[in-house]
Amino acid sequence: MLAFEAPDAWGEFTSFGGTEGAGSGFSWIAFGLGTGVALSLIAQIGEQADYLRFMPARTEANKRRWNLAVLAAGPGWVVIGAAKQLGGAFLAFVALEAVGKAHALEPIAPQIEALKPWLGSVALPAAALFVIVSQIKINVTNAYSGSLSWSNFFSRITHKHPGRVWYIFLNLAIALTLMEMNMFAALNKLLGFYSNVGIAWIVAVAADLVINKRIGLSPPYIEFKRAYLYAVNPAGFGAMVIASTVSILAFFGLFGQYAEAFSTFIAAGLALVLCPLIAWLTSGKYYLARPNPVNGPHVEAGDITATHTCAVCETAYELPDIADCPAQSGPICSLCCSLDAHCGDACRKGGAAAGPVLMPVPVVRES
Repeated sequence: MLAFEAPDAWGEFTSFGGTEGAGSGFSWIAFGLGTGVALSLIAQIGEQADYLRFMPARTEANKRRWNLAVLAAGPGWVVIGAAKQLGGAFLAFVALEAVGKAHALEPIAPQIEALKPWLGSVALPAAALFVIVSQIKINVTNAYSGSLSWSNFFSRITHKHPGRVWYIFLNLAIALTLMEMNMFAALNKLLGFYSNVGIAWIVAVAADLVINKRIGLSPPYIEFKRAYLYAVNPAGFGAMVIASTVSILAFFGLFGQYAEAFSTFIAAGLALVLCPLIAWLTSGKYYLARPNPVNGPHVEAGDITATHTCAVCETAYELPDIADCPAQSGPICSLCCSLDAHCGDACRKGGAAAGPVLMPVPVVRES
């Protein structure tokens, strides 16, 4: 609609100098601060990876479509994310003169102004419907993803798992608290602060996948089960903590104005360097506490969809979700392994219960 009704608006938008009188000339400080806010959304890539769990197996027949889907829904999400940010900023700019600076930042006001020329009085209900559907989608997605994150965190720390439904309520309580505290009024500052941690995390993960695995500093596969992992791997976790700490200090102005504006770049640069460096200094020894004899890279697993029955919950799980457990003298699923508070980590720390575990033959499903 804007392309027809306000064809010159995009040109005016690209030369817009802001509402604070800074002017339309390029500013490195403004660029750095704006980038910090924009890059806060980079952590969304973790949620995209969560969706990609539901991808079918990659085969010769579907590999082209499979690769395209993973690329588009994974790292390619940033292209869609950037387009959404530009579109939102453009709508706010178009609505600025009509509704003022305060209302232009609200989700619904720019939509109404953009729809008015064609929809007239129907613009309000149309924009309201769009915003409501968008907010429902956002909050359902965040409640789902957040419950998964909280569940994983607390099950590892407390060895208890009341169910993911309870963590949905925890997520909603946090969201309502932030809303009542009028978080929206300080959104730019909050996102700028949060991006220091989010970027340090995602760049440490990327460095591990792209650098460490390529040069052999980390295992050739990704292990997630407690039975084979140290409690803390300094290569990834250490890099993230150091990078985010330094960048947060920079964000609060400790190292000067330019370091404050580009604190997210400091987080990215430090994480990118520190993750391989720490892995090299520690010889990659903290990635795996012991080899995975169930479906590790050197195990002839055959059909990974074959199942074992967990010795604790007696539920059948496919091989990637099973570990060999000396304390149970048999297979255990990843969740029960995380929740076990009495095994004393015998599989990793040795002791009387440690030793090779004779696993039963997995059950192969009929196709």
